[in-house]
Amino acid sequence: MPVSLLTVGRFVGFPGFVRPMDSYDRTKPHRPIERSEKSLVVASASRSFAAHSPARVVVLVSGSGTNLQALLDAIAEERPDAFGAEIVAVGADRDGIAGLERAERAGLPTFVCRVRDHGTRDAWDRALAEAVAAYEPDLVVSAGFMKIVGKEFLARFGGRFVNTHPALLPSFPGAHGVRDALAYGVKVTGCTVHFVDDGVDTGPIIAQGVVEVREEDDESTLHERIKEVERRLLVDTVRRIARHGYRIEARKVILGHD
Repeated sequence: MPVSLLTVGRFVGFPGFVRPMDSYDRTKPHRPIERSEKSLVVASASRSFAAHSPARVVVLVSGSGTNLQALLDAIAEERPDAFGAEIVAVGADRDGIAGLERAERAGLPTFVCRVRDHGTRDAWDRALAEAVAAYEPDLVVSAGFMKIVGKEFLARFGGRFVNTHPALLPSFPGAHGVRDALAYGVKVTGCTVHFVDDGVDTGPIIAQGVVEVREEDDESTLHERIKEVERRLLVDTVRRIARHGYRIEARKVILGHD
């Protein structure tokens, strides 16, 4: 069955309008965040996107970096001016990962900001925000970055920090989206590209890709097909944001001239 791609725009939160958050790690269980606990929605907010052309992008990774590689390949093939963006640095929360090796092979500057090197989670969050800010990004992309950022990072980059999730949000948030979708018995699942807010996968939906669940699927086979769609969807979303910008109205992100 062919994979279909959907584009949906949503957003909650805005730089400077965030509350302090708990220290979350995507690899650990979490309790759902109730709607009343989230930050206030900023109604009818509009913003232009990039101060630079092509747009400057910092990518954050925690593992193999396949989403990073998809972005690198697309930008190299189309050239930064045509794509609308260039990756100016790659950061990670750990050493010795393939994602950093991919960045180094591409000749990109890299940095590592490990939680254990800082006295508190808030101190790590401030250090990460400083490290990213040093490259003056217009957009920050989480390409499999397995840490939840805090209030300092969101105060600087909220509304321009993009993440992917292997399920059709708001269904099945958290670290086990593929497993949870299979256990629930859904017939279609997919992936979501969204802006990050101060919840766990509760932020603004920018785009979604749909993947059929097959009778013979297990978590591994389904996740691999989702990843294929996720890579294409992330590249397309970054390209559209970089080329055409976006505006935010209440919970809705409107890309380009849509």
